[in-house]
Amino acid sequence: MLIIFYTFFLISLILLIILSIKIQIRFENLKYSSELMSKESHLNKEYIISICIYILNKIPIFRIKLTKEKFHQLNQKTHIKEKLEKQMKEQNLKQLSEKYDVTKDFKEIIKNINIRTNKLDLKLEVGTQNVILTSFLIPAISTFLAIILYKTGNKSKKQKYKVEPIYQNKNLINFQLDGIFDLKLIHIITTICILKKKRRVEKYERTSNRRSYDYSYE
Repeated sequence: MLIIFYTFFLISLILLIILSIKIQIRFENLKYSSELMSKESHLNKEYIISICIYILNKIPIFRIKLTKEKFHQLNQKTHIKEKLEKQMKEQNLKQLSEKYDVTKDFKEIIKNINIRTNKLDLKLEVGTQNVILTSFLIPAISTFLAIILYKTGNKSKKQKYKVEPIYQNKNLINFQLDGIFDLKLIHIITTICILKKKRRVEKYERTSNRRSYDYSYE
């Protein structure tokens, strides 16, 4: 009887820890400047991206800081860019898009992963060659950010953002970001399970359709 009790207690404790795991991502001094439709872009060297994992929402068990130098070292060791380019050459983009519906997957991820915005200090500048389009984009982006922050924000934390136009007859986007974002591991696991289940269903439906056509006669 005691063995059953201890087993149940251990399983409950493990489930509680899994359910309480929180991933926190911090962006510090992240600045990006890019001229759209050209190869010129710039990401500052002083930024820091910190990833911390907590159990019971408060106890840190893992922490890592990523800088531009570390990303460069990681890329040199793993040759990520070369591997991606090789994979792109070996696999047809059209086949990949048919296999995975990126739009549906993105919508499912947004719907199920509950990201909390604990801190946000964002400055975004956008410009296009069309003045009318630029004037339309600024309020549209501001409205979109306001909706996202309303759904994901924590009112007790500091949040501010500014969206400004650039009128230089060029396609430009510049941003500066300092922020803290939290998400639960359980939401990531749930989303992965949902996506896998949907793909199995879609695969089964395609297989069933092919079989029905095989046995049909004109």
